[in-house]
Amino acid sequence: MSAETKPIDRIIAEWQAGIDREENFRRLFERYYRPVYRFFEKRGFSPDQCQDLTQETFIRVYIGMAGFRGEARFETWLFHIAANTYMKELRHRSAQKRTGHHIPLDDSGTVQASTSEGRALVDPASDRGPLDDVLNREQRQALRQAIAALPEQMRKCLLLRVYQELSYKEIARVMRLSEETVKAHLYQARQRLRAQLADYFAEIEL
Repeated sequence: MSAETKPIDRIIAEWQAGIDREENFRRLFERYYRPVYRFFEKRGFSPDQCQDLTQETFIRVYIGMAGFRGEARFETWLFHIAANTYMKELRHRSAQKRTGHHIPLDDSGTVQASTSEGRALVDPASDRGPLDDVLNREQRQALRQAIAALPEQMRKCLLLRVYQELSYKEIARVMRLSEETVKAHLYQARQRLRAQLADYFAEIEL
């Protein structure tokens, strides 16, 4: 059955049941990539920005799929996430203009998903991650600032690995990268964090 003929509710049900997750997510991505891309294109973003924002939207969709309960049509939920991504990008740009430098991780680099009512499902700034139990407040702040300063693709890979505990293969699928590229990004992220945070941590395990 092709991506065009397989019903959306069946794709989602199978994904949530753990059946052919990668293939079913690929079906969703291929079916809705162009409409989501056009959503950002109509709002004046460049082709590269449209691609980045579309990718960010599908990352949020992937993370939020487990919590999707069909209270709204999938398309409505999808474009609600796209709209949140759009508004977040506008806030990020506005903040950059005001401050002239990076804003905190929870406002710039957090991978989030929303329900149809707009509630955040994933927010590393508020939800405790595996590192938070062993870090004090000053260390957490330093770590988040260092993560926020990472290149965007590297940062997204790290967030998906640390906060969502996705496998290399799952991250590769979400980010549309090879597994080797994902591993390289994570290795480089660890090296950068170790170098930048040597005063705060004797050793960083991510």
